[in-house]
Amino acid sequence: MNHINTATAVAAAKPRENDEAVRRVAASWKPFPCLLTRRELQALIAEQLG
Repeated sequence: MNHINTATAVAAAKPRENDEAVRRVAASWKPFPCLLTRRELQALIAEQLG
C-alpha cells in the first residue's frame, strides 16, 4: 500500500515557484510593537472593513 505524507501531498498539489524559499521562524522571534493604542487599532480595522 502507498502511504503519502500529508506535507508531500500538499506540496505536490501546489508546487512552489523557483524563487520562493521556505522560511522558518526562530523560536525567539517576537513582533515589534506598532505603538498604536487599542482605540486607534480598532478605528483602523473598522475603516478597512467598512
